[in-house]
Parts: sequence; structure tokens; C-alpha cells
Amino acid sequence: MGINVGIDLGTTFSAVARISPQTGRAEIIKNHFGETITPSVLYFNSDGSVLFGEEAKQLQQEGNTNSVAFFKRNMGNGMYEVTIYGKKYTAADFSSILLKKLKETAEEVSGQKIDGAVITVPAYFTDIERSETMKAGRAAGLNVLAIINEPTAAAFAYGLNETKKDQTILIYDLGGGTFDVTVARINSDTIDVLGSDGDHKLGGKDWDDCIAAYICDEFEKQTNVSFADDAEMVNSILVLAENAKKQLSAMNSVRIPVNYKGSRAIINLDVETLEDISSFLMGTTASVIDRLFDSIGITWNNIDGVILVGGSTRMKMVQNYVRQMSGKEPLRGVNVDEAVALGAAIRANIVQEYDMLSGKPARRSSEQILSIAGAKKVRDVTAHSMGMISQNKEGDRYINSIIIPKNSKIPSSESRTYQFRTGSKNNEMEVYVVQGEYKRPLDNVITGMYSIQGIEKTSPPVTNIEVTYQYTSDGIIEVSAVQKETHKSLKVIKQSVPDDMSWTDLDPRDHAEGGNAPANIEVILSIDLSGSMYFDHSTPIHKATEAMLQFVSEMSGSKVRIGLMAFADRHKLLIEPTDNYEKLNQKIRKISDVNVGACNKDQPFTEGYRYFSRSDADVKYLIVLTDGVWSRQEHAIKEAKKCHAAGIEVMALGFGSADAKFLKAIASTDSFASLTDLNELSGSFSKIAQEIGSSGITALD
Repeated sequence: MGINVGIDLGTTFSAVARISPQTGRAEIIKNHFGETITPSVLYFNSDGSVLFGEEAKQLQQEGNTNSVAFFKRNMGNGMYEVTIYGKKYTAADFSSILLKKLKETAEEVSGQKIDGAVITVPAYFTDIERSETMKAGRAAGLNVLAIINEPTAAAFAYGLNETKKDQTILIYDLGGGTFDVTVARINSDTIDVLGSDGDHKLGGKDWDDCIAAYICDEFEKQTNVSFADDAEMVNSILVLAENAKKQLSAMNSVRIPVNYKGSRAIINLDVETLEDISSFLMGTTASVIDRLFDSIGITWNNIDGVILVGGSTRMKMVQNYVRQMSGKEPLRGVNVDEAVALGAAIRANIVQEYDMLSGKPARRSSEQILSIAGAKKVRDVTAHSMGMISQNKEGDRYINSIIIPKNSKIPSSESRTYQFRTGSKNNEMEVYVVQGEYKRPLDNVITGMYSIQGIEKTSPPVTNIEVTYQYTSDGIIEVSAVQKETHKSLKVIKQSVPDDMSWTDLDPRDHAEGGNAPANIEVILSIDLSGSMYFDHSTPIHKATEAMLQFVSEMSGSKVRIGLMAFADRHKLLIEPTDNYEKLNQKIRKISDVNVGACNKDQPFTEGYRYFSRSDADVKYLIVLTDGVWSRQEHAIKEAKKCHAAGIEVMALGFGSADAKFLKAIASTDSFASLTDLNELSGSFSKIAQEIGSSGITALD
């Protein structure tokens, strides 16, 4: 039987860890050079073989352009593609090759077969980047048990100290290419993540770039020679810059000798100069922390300690910043290079009462779980809000409509019900899922277009589709859908996002790209004005008037046209559906003055059918409000069903002595029939407004 490992797939260095069978503690599996970390560098030979780690990094240092590094920064970037010896590679391809090499080396050194792995990712990775990491792991021959956020993995490693008191900890994770910051509440048996933020385009490489630019400028000042356009020389200088950065973690100054085409110079670099040329980078990390604190409502005063993770946190400026802001020394006992892999190894070997990944019952007891040093239950969060592209209330702009907010606990799911007008064929609905906080869709990451297929044609031809949006425990998005009338689970296919999404900046009223055009909706409010509505000092009619006015107010800006009908012994269409809500409200306010008799001999369906049969509306609603029992119920039901067959949605809202069974008989579906209390009329109308409003949302929604 093999082992489960944790893999820190880093931007600059990677590591593999396991649980020691002797001690029950997480430990690093060293590479062939006896090192705990391996450079995340690949070198491609002309014969098709690939070197990795130290050997590849050495060739990179010599300026060889067949070496690749920092590809993790481009995970999920569809524009990133590198051609080597005629073959094209993506960041996921490079990651897969590296993971396979790490796996093979760990198996050789440990003498154990690897069954499963938990792979770490920056907390700020989006669904696309996480999915690509999963894909890379599987392509490398790994059974990927889970994806875990790097700061959360580090919190597991900190748990090796087996703290007994509750602490609110800031995990400051500055690696070679990414920056994450997480706040977590850690106690004896739980890691409760409160929030995460970050910038996965910020890391130690950016400090290397600052140093390299400084070296280039200083060399040119001393020699009047520039090598800025020489790719091989720049590669070599980047390696020198990285070494200088590491030396300045232990020393106050370094001397950097540079030789280029017969020109020589000694570049002096001290800690103060490094801080000066890279102060904007430290400022970025501080801004990310401030943003996180604001989002979860805490300050530095609430932080009990700071865990530093990632080799770049060895820089003196980082440690000085932590001391200055927290008033404390950084927490010790966790190797900044190894913490993430160690924590991932712990996670890879925990099976909780109900496993976080599969939801299946555990195979081990709690005592066995906690026998692994550092093992804790974890409640993580998502670093990005999940939304969908929809229209704003006014219908004149596409927006990111947030469904699951940033820093929500994961796994998490939310459902939305949308009305969809079915046809004889091609009944497919599309939703575009977005990650980010900005209103404008293109300011966020559009993670995918989900095609919902297999919707059955209904009569009337308007059906309710319940779409469930989920963040898994890996932080990966899943979308599922059910047709509510048939209780049928629908097929959902994730498709690539079209290259041109510029239509999201256009006015939806003039543009129907990416889904059906906005629905053309008409509503007739039909109110029972029989004598019982005027009993009890006119309370029923007043309550009904207030509820209808509130309904119109909630529909304001929706472009839905609304009409008003009264009925009792006879009927009267007081105003045909209109978008002139002021004129409509005048009619509603005077509804008590309308005389259509005192009994219930008539019904609204014949007139509703007559009007809607000549209407060009795409979606038609007849809302019936009644407080009593009608005298010709069978005839009313017959006329109501005639409306149903014509695609007219009938909603029946009753109170007082209204008959619930009759309401269901006249309504299009049971869900459109409701018996309520007089004092709850406004709330019931509000729900109806939401239901109708959803039918005005395009298939994008």
C-alpha cells in the first residue's frame, strides 16, 4: 500500500512531504541532492528528455533559453504558450512535467509508492487556475485528493506546535511568484479561516527584477555598455539578482561582479538601497493586508501573531514590517520553505468524521485522526466572490450579480430559480460565471460559460430552472440545474469563454448576444371586488391597494408592462398593460370606487385571454387576487385552463375565505397558488414581483 503526500508546487521552489510512520509527524522527502526543496525549473534537451530542479536551474543561470521557470504565474492563462523544439507548451503542461518528476524522485528516495497527493495553490487562485492545477496533477499520474490553499497548509504546519490556546493568526505568504495573506483562528483542534486575499502576480521574482534593473542601470553608468536587449545575459543577471537578494537576508551589503563582452564592473547593493528600489512592492503587500482587514472587520490589534511563509519572507524588510505593524516578533518554529508542503502532507492524511472531499463516512476514528501531529479540522473560505453575468434592475447594463460573497466558508452553495421560455427544440440555457468583486463583468475573471441542456418543453411554455452554484472544498466552481416542473436533473456542460466578450459592455436592450433577448413581459393585476372586500371598515380593499402599489414600486425600472382589471358580477379592464406606472398607480388608488357588482358571478380569465391573444408579449401573467368563493367555479377553471394552454401564466393569490383547492385549480402550477393572511399581502406580492422579475432576466442569468 502506498502513501499520501503533500506537494508544494511553488513558483520558484517545490517540495514533497509525507507523514513519518515512526513519529506520526510531517516530514520532507528530500531530493537526490539531499535538499528539502527543489527549484521549479525545467530544461529541455534536443533529444526530448527533460532535466529539472538544480540541474535545470544551473543551465538557466548559464543563460540557456531552453530552460523555463516561473510558469506557475501563468497557470490558466490562455495567452501563455511556449514553443520548444517545435512543440507548444502551456503552464499546465510545464506543471505536469514538474509534478511527474517530483513524484518519481520522491518514490525513489522514500522507497514508497505514492497513492494520492494534496497539491497546494495560492489562496488567491481562481477557479480556472485551480482546475488547471488539478489537470496538471492528474496528467502527471497523481491521484489528486484535494487542492489546498498555501496559507491554510502553513496553518496546519503551525499546528505542529500543538498550541493549546485560541489565537488569531495572520499568515503572510510571500513566495517566489505569488503573495497571499490569510487570517485564521487556530485552537487545539480547529483551524477556522476568517478571510484571505492576495496578488498572484507578486512575489520574490519582482524583487529580483528590481535588483536586476538596478544592476543593469549601474553597469551602464560605470561602463557605458547596456545588455538590456541580450536575453541570455538578462537571464544570468536574474540569477545573480536572486542570489544577491538571498545574501541580503543575512548581510547588510553585497558586491556583485558583472562581466559582459570585455566590460567589467562591481555593483554594490545594501539593504537600504534594496528597500528603496522595492518599497512599492512592500506597499502592495501592506495594501492587500489592509483590504483583507477591512473586509473581515479587524485590525492589527486583533492579531496574536504572524506566521511567515515562503522564502521571500526572509528579507529583512518583510520581518521589519511585521514587527512594526504587529508589535511582535514573527512566530517561529515553522520553516518558511517547508511549511506549505508539511501542512499539505497533514491534510493528505486526515480523514474526518465526514471527509471534506467526498462527504463519505470516515474509515478512521477521531483518535486516529488526531494521532497525526498538527492534524486539525479546517474551515476554509473562498478568496473570490462568485457571480454571474446578468442585467441590472433598469435593464440597461450587464453586471456581475454576486451569488456567493468573498470569504464565504467552503464548501458553499446557493441556488437561483429562473424562468425559461421553452420552444419545440434547442431548449438550452446559458449562464456565464464570474469571479471577482467588480460590477462591470470584464473587470473580473469570467471562469466559464455553462450550457444547461435537456430542458423539456412545457405547456404553458414557461418553465422554472433551478440553478445551483457551488464552491467545493477545493475552491473549484461547480454548476448544476434542475427543471422544477419535471424534477429532472439537467445536463450542464462547461464550455470555453468566447474570445470576444465585449458585448457585456453594450446595452442589453440593443443587444442579444450570449443568450436570449430580454423577455417582453406583460402583467394584468386582476382584483376581486365583490362585497366582502369592503367589510371590516374597508380594511381588505385598503390592504389590497397597498400591496398592489408596493408591487408596482418593486417592478419599477423592470420594463414590465402592467395592467389592472376588476371583476365580481362582471369584469372591467381598467387599464391595459402599460409602462406608465404613474398612470397605473392612479387607477390602483381609485380601485375602491370601481363598481362591478357585489357577488362572484364573473371571472377574469375570458377577458385576460381576449387581451393576451392579440398581445405581442413574450411572457404573459394574469395575477388574480381574491378573498372569497366564486359561484361558477367550474366555468372559471375551464376558462383558466384555456389561458394555461395559450401560454398565459396564471398566479392565484387568496386570503380570507378563499378556497386553496380552487386556487390551485386556476393557477398555472401549484407554486403559483398561494393562500395568505391579509396582513401578509405585501410580502406575497413582493415574492410575485421577484418571480416575474426573474423571467425578465435573459438566459445569461
